[in-house]
Amino acid sequence: MGTPFIAFIGPTNLDGYDRELPPSKQPGNIPKTFLDAMEIREEVFVREQGVPLDNEFDADDARACHWVVYASINTKTASERQDADGNIVSAKQSITTSKPIGTIRLVPFPHPPHPEPGSSYAADALETSSIPSTEPLPYIVDRPTTYHDGSEPYIKLGRIAVVKEFRGSGISKLLASAAMSWAQQNPTYFNPSIRNMGMEKMGALLLDEIPVWKGLICVHAQEQVAKAWAKWGFKVDEGMGTWIEEGINHVGMFQRLNLVKPEG
Repeated sequence: MGTPFIAFIGPTNLDGYDRELPPSKQPGNIPKTFLDAMEIREEVFVREQGVPLDNEFDADDARACHWVVYASINTKTASERQDADGNIVSAKQSITTSKPIGTIRLVPFPHPPHPEPGSSYAADALETSSIPSTEPLPYIVDRPTTYHDGSEPYIKLGRIAVVKEFRGSGISKLLASAAMSWAQQNPTYFNPSIRNMGMEKMGALLLDEIPVWKGLICVHAQEQVAKAWAKWGFKVDEGMGTWIEEGINHVGMFQRLNLVKPEG
């Protein structure tokens, strides 16, 4: 494997994506970077972990940011040939292709309520819907947990996946670091616009009540990989409890990033 490189795609129009079909069967208007992300998610979550294909794509995908890591794969297509005297008749030939090997997504606020402790979900506990909608999500007051007061806006990292043969090479850390660094550099990216939404839809009566992201970031981590998220600065939110998604135990984890202040 050559040096991996990473691609970014922000919120985009995914109209026409058929959640019952694999990425290779999607219409031509769907961006390739997103299709590559879904290819990885299908391989890891659907084929390996048994998540139904039609649960893997959800309405959050269109409003989220996605990162995809690619590896440069060099494949030999022809061996070197020599004559009887040892002279090279034809040189070795190979081709280099880019293979998507890892992905992660960042979902902006607002979110549905925190999952209830001990509950079980057929899909992501915080997915907005399986069907995309143009209606903005409501800003709600949630139940307070250990690291979330119930009202502060937070963003959510998730759908992190690395194909099996490339695990253990730091790809997951690269993905998490890329997403968190981007968020630090773009702290106002998801803040709502008064002009576009109006105060009422944001649940605000006064200007200082307008939802503003202040660096709080959450993950719903499979218990088996919580230690990895802990290495990247996340702490288990005991007050959130544990729950089940697609038959897999999950815990909530949070950390607060130091934000880069915009210039000017």
